[in-house]
Order: sequence, then structure tokens, then C-alpha cells
Amino acid sequence: MSAAELSRFDDLVSRYLDDTLTDSDAAELVALLAEPSWANRFLELTRLNSEIAGLLAAPVPDAAMVELVRSDIEKSHAGAQSASSGVRLRIVERTPPRAATQPTLPVPRARPRRRKPALRALAWAAVFLILAALAGIYLSDVWRPAGKIEVAAVQGEVYFIDAAGQTLVTGVQRLSKAGKLKTVGKASTATLVLGDGTRVDVGGNSVLATPSASGSPRLYLEDGSLKSQIVRQPRNQSLIFATPEADAVVKGTALSLETARHHTRLVVTEGEVLLKRRADGAEILVNAGSHVLVAPNAKLVASPNDPAPQHR
Repeated sequence: MSAAELSRFDDLVSRYLDDTLTDSDAAELVALLAEPSWANRFLELTRLNSEIAGLLAAPVPDAAMVELVRSDIEKSHAGAQSASSGVRLRIVERTPPRAATQPTLPVPRARPRRRKPALRALAWAAVFLILAALAGIYLSDVWRPAGKIEVAAVQGEVYFIDAAGQTLVTGVQRLSKAGKLKTVGKASTATLVLGDGTRVDVGGNSVLATPSASGSPRLYLEDGSLKSQIVRQPRNQSLIFATPEADAVVKGTALSLETARHHTRLVVTEGEVLLKRRADGAEILVNAGSHVLVAPNAKLVASPNDPAPQHR
């Protein structure tokens, strides 16, 4: 074989594998494959692929494989390729020499069922399960009912008063029914934690009425003072701090509230609070950094908070 002949043969094999043989090229390749030297060259350049391995019941010896290729080329370009062959032959793996055997005819394989719809349905089901789990975690951890109240810490004399009487609060406990929390003395304090994580610090000499565990998120400061860090509330629900003079409706903010002798003072440090005056139903939106005084004959206006004193 000359270099030109080798180059030409390799080019014909490459075109065969790419399915770009012309009629004249196909005739030339078929004639060359009849010679053992070119047949061996063809086997060296190609390997039997998985299509033939799956279609043939027995291993194909080299000689039979070359005959199959020649027959495939002739039928393809003569327009007489039978429907039973189905798949174009591709040689991608060289098999070791074996004793000549008669290859069985290719048997068409049944087309596998399409599983895309089923896989798509499983994927959507997995997405829904993940979303449901996340929603459950979110609702259980973030949107727990604010009506549940727990005494997290006390200092000094703190009492819980309900229909059964007055009980001294000495440590952490759950307030499972409606009642009043009373701190006695200026140094006495109580820290409450609502079910949604809202924190309420009750000051000294204060009386705070609490709802039952199943009641609405409403705290009534009868007397004294409190400070609160409120967790953002769910949509269509607000936490209400009430006094004899006004209602403070909050969605999520930081505030302090004081009431005594027909006066209520609201100070907002974060977020915003809607303050409603009980006497005439007047409302004012109090933003962070402002305060409002509700008192007889006083205008309902928001004023800037006093700056923190600077120590020299």
C-alpha cells in the first residue's frame, strides 16, 4: 500500500462513519473491502459499537463483520436497505479473532416507553413536598400564636392575679389563662416572651393584664410602664398594647409605653406604630424616633424623641 492509497482508504472509512459517502465512494469502498489487506485496515480503524452488540445474538468474527459492512454500504446506496435492519452499522470496537460462526439476523428491539411525563410528575411532587415542609417550619416557628405568654425572668416582687387569687411569681412559668401581672416596687421587673418571640419588659409598680393562651394578641397596661421588642406580625394580624387612654397597634417594631394619671406616653424607636385615642377615636401614625403624649386637652401630635444625653 502506498501512502496515497492509505490516505484515500482512510478518507473513505471516515466518510462511511460520518454517513457522507457518495455512490461512487461507496462502490470504491466495497471493492477495496473485498481484499483481505484493506479489510484488516478497516478493522484497525474502527471498533464495533454497542448498537451491533445489542442487535446481534452472537459475537461477530472479523470476516463476517466486514461482510456486514460491505452489505450495509451496498444496500444503503442502492436504495434497497431492508426495514428489518433498522439501525445503520457502526464499527467502534475490535473483537478478538474467533472461529467463524454464522451471525444471526438483527432483531429489532422494542422502543422503550417514554418516561418523561412520569419523571416530570415525580419532580413536581418533590417540589411540593419541599415547599410544604418549609411552610410548616415557617408557620410553626414564626407565626406561633402571640397569645401564648411565658414569664422568662423576674426581679423583686412579681405577682400573677386571676380568679383563683394572687400567686407570687418566682421563676420561669407559662401563663395559661387570662390574668394580671403586677410588679411591686420600683426595682421589681418582669420579662415576658410571647409565642411568636415578642419580648415585653414590664417596669416597676406596673399592672399588665394578659390574655389567655387562646386569646387575641392584646396586652392591657393598666398602670406603670413597659418596653417591647415586637416580632413582625403575620398579615392581617397586629399586636395591640392598650392603656386606659389609647391603643397602640403594631406590626413589628420597638417601643416603650407608660401610663399614669390619665396620661399615656408612647415612644417608638424602631418601625412604626398606629396610635388610636380612645376618647374620640383620633389616630396618628408614629414613626421611629418619635413619641406621642395622650392626655386630656392635649393635641395628638408626634414629636422627635429627646437625644440621648452625652457625658463629658
